[in-house]
Amino acid sequence: MPKISVIVPVYNVEEYLDVCLDTIIMQTFKDFEVICVDDGTQDSSGEILDKYALFDKRIKVIHQENKGLSGARNTGVEAANGEYIMFVDSDDYISPLMLENLYKNVKQNKSDFVFCNLCIVRSDTFQTEVWDFLDKEKFFANVHGTYFCEEDMPPELYFNFHVCAYAKLYRHDFIKDFKFPQGLIFEDMPYFAQCYLNAKRISFDFNPYYFYRVLREGSIIQSADKRFVDIFKTQRLRRDIFKQSGKYDKYKNIILITQIKDLIQKLASTKGQVRQLMFNNLKEYYGDIDYTEFDSGILEKEKSYHFLRTILTMEYDEFNTMFESLIKNGGNNNA
Repeated sequence: MPKISVIVPVYNVEEYLDVCLDTIIMQTFKDFEVICVDDGTQDSSGEILDKYALFDKRIKVIHQENKGLSGARNTGVEAANGEYIMFVDSDDYISPLMLENLYKNVKQNKSDFVFCNLCIVRSDTFQTEVWDFLDKEKFFANVHGTYFCEEDMPPELYFNFHVCAYAKLYRHDFIKDFKFPQGLIFEDMPYFAQCYLNAKRISFDFNPYYFYRVLREGSIIQSADKRFVDIFKTQRLRRDIFKQSGKYDKYKNIILITQIKDLIQKLASTKGQVRQLMFNNLKEYYGDIDYTEFDSGILEKEKSYHFLRTILTMEYDEFNTMFESLIKNGGNNNA
């Protein structure tokens, strides 16, 4: 049985796939398998995977009909034999030290998962920058060793963590019952909530071992289409996970505020019918919330909360005119 299973979901990434796979097979750590899930790809990615599998027996290829990123990851976990699981998106790549160093960390700390920092890679300029997400001063005010758990953290730090599935190494038997919600984008949000709330030990390595590409033409984040409405479903799923954990009251104010800010940012990246669809869903979901259950003192300090309450009183044409003006003047940055 391999120590680590690296799961690589693949869909139409022929331009980047060889770099991704090369950085995996050239790891200093050798005891691993690579589960590549060809998720109904329509370019030559499937053929590239089959050629790599002939070259390196650690690579296993699963060809399936398109199920989306969540479905491909779930398939990979089901097929994995490793003691630990790592997710790598097929247009990204990793440091040659990533598996070795995260494996040493997770074993030494006996943690349920370990996370690292990542680098953002601009595909158009090839410039990189470290995405250093945590407020280190607040983090180490609450963490005094090499690992921690949810109970050690104040609620506001939760949204400082990368919720992405990648840039982490998970104990297989810890995540074996967790599923990515199939058919949705922003699927990492509820998945990370399950991991964070249930882990007894979370360890960390602040080195940037993972390289995340942005600005790839056709990527989900760059293409604000009707799938953006999935954000409402994934927000509900995450909220329900917090409620089931019995820890919702601790987090409910910061969850609401962060969700509002996230939605306003996403509205700014939409246009036309997609924006109207987002607006309609926002009014339906946030118009039914009982805001008296939240701390009014906290909410009243947030400009985004007041902006939301104003939006809820508007019809779409009025909102769209106001929002376009805000975007043009940069006012949405203060929402």
